[in-house]
Amino acid sequence: PFSRSWINDAEICCLSQGATVRVEYGDATTTIDPTGAHAVAQAFPRTYGQRLVTFLAPDDTAGAGKAVDERPPIRVGVVFSGRQSPGGHNVVWGLHDALKAYNPHSILYGFIGGTEGLFANKTLEITDDVLASYKNQGGFDLLGRSIDQIRSSKQVSAAMTTCQNLNLDGLVIVGGVTSNSDAAQLAETLVQKNCKTKVVGVPVSLNGDLKNQFVETTVGFDTVCKVNSQLISNVCLDAISAGKYYYFVRLMGRKASHVALECALQSHPNMLIMGEEVALSKLTLMEVINKICDGVQARAELGKHHGVLLIPEGLIESIPEMYALIQEISILHNNNVPVTEIPTQVSPWAAALFQFLPPFIRREVLHFQQSFFAYCYDISF
Repeated sequence: PFSRSWINDAEICCLSQGATVRVEYGDATTTIDPTGAHAVAQAFPRTYGQRLVTFLAPDDTAGAGKAVDERPPIRVGVVFSGRQSPGGHNVVWGLHDALKAYNPHSILYGFIGGTEGLFANKTLEITDDVLASYKNQGGFDLLGRSIDQIRSSKQVSAAMTTCQNLNLDGLVIVGGVTSNSDAAQLAETLVQKNCKTKVVGVPVSLNGDLKNQFVETTVGFDTVCKVNSQLISNVCLDAISAGKYYYFVRLMGRKASHVALECALQSHPNMLIMGEEVALSKLTLMEVINKICDGVQARAELGKHHGVLLIPEGLIESIPEMYALIQEISILHNNNVPVTEIPTQVSPWAAALFQFLPPFIRREVLHFQQSFFAYCYDISF
């Protein structure tokens, strides 16, 4: 948050009332953990410590009511980066309307194909006609997405070149934690290079894992939880109607269990396994399995042979012993060890755990390491 300004509900009301707002500066930004302030300050010497900005209703006595034609037109680019989430199109819609309200001659460019389109300067001018079919629609298909990163020196340089060629006043990066981290780094680089483009990160993520005192929740999190909760409730009704099935529902959210927890609060399943609790308690894979079995047995003793269990998709990564196994295999992959030899070169305890896993999960671990190590998504329970 030190490289951009977050907006609360009161400020949104101010922004929605007109094209002009009054700015009030507050305290300097800092880190949540004071022990990390020095490291962050070193990594972001020019953008760390900027003062917080609060948007207020315009003060007419201060000349805020300047005529529209007296305001200079603004050129802004917007790029989708990260996992698609509800609300992305509405961010573009709101940005377009705000720019046109400020000055009808302002231009909004959308980068086609995500960050790859940003690097290649592949743009689409956003107009009312372009937006007509995408307002209030989910997904990122208006512009699309690609590798979802602006990280290497070559990528940052390409992004800056595009901003300079288009003479952009601002670049809006729509995405989650990683995308906003890249936005912060890009903002620092543009300041260092004296590029006039201002970088703004918009927290759009279904994971709900980008929250602090300035961000109540991410765009899309509420929609995802409500839609999933409705589906889970339907499954719960089916389970209690049949009276003989257990449903395991794996929910999106990567390693964070925010979506799973919110859906559990709304739909009331019989059990929720939270990745954070598993990691904090340092539970083993067998202990997690035993907890599930104990719950099933307890319900059976009450004559209930059905139920619904919610599991976050990144649960496997939260189990310490599984995470350690994944790290060992990842190191061997990076050292170009053949897949067939990996099981024999891991540590003894890792080999024992690997042999304990069902054969189809062993194959997932060994042959789909890229997706598995990055997200731990593709294991089916």
